[in-house]
Amino acid sequence: MSRPQHLKAVRLRLIPAALGLGAVVALAGCSAGQVTETDTQVAAVNGGSGDAKQVAVRNATLAFPTEGAFYRAGSSAPLELVLSNEGPNDKLVQVSSPYAASAQVSGTTDLPSHTALHATGPSAQPASADQRKVQITLNGFKQDITPGVTVPVTFVFAQAGQVTVQVPIGSDHNPRPEHGSPAPGGHQAGGGH
Repeated sequence: MSRPQHLKAVRLRLIPAALGLGAVVALAGCSAGQVTETDTQVAAVNGGSGDAKQVAVRNATLAFPTEGAFYRAGSSAPLELVLSNEGPNDKLVQVSSPYAASAQVSGTTDLPSHTALHATGPSAQPASADQRKVQITLNGFKQDITPGVTVPVTFVFAQAGQVTVQVPIGSDHNPRPEHGSPAPGGHQAGGGH
């Protein structure tokens, strides 16, 4: 093969490589700086949320049952949530649900401007000095409330009005037995027999 023929053969082999490299660079440039499908996604939030004007209800859940995995008809459940006020001074005046006979609200109900109010279940850690607490309990469920069911709960505020939030049963905060360790009742977890 003569030198001119050799150079032509090399050039012909380089053309597909150069085109391939150019395509990779061009495609890589297409996605640079673009808004992706996942850029606006947020982590899954366990509880329900809603807004009444400037008052926000965030991560509202029924505390996980202390006995069993669901609430039986006739039982009561404390709510766990955060109320946040970005507007003028307000106050939580009523809580209700069509799934419960009544709701009991105790503790701090005032919601001054630019503050948060925490409702915690019975197993929650004590509030720190900077956390303001309210206790909210739904009493007399009209049916069994199982995980996966959401309960509509309406919060009424003196200034902001009302908001209804779909409230699920929260996570079980008790540690699960490790695989192969004794579970309550003396059986091994994970079926390791």
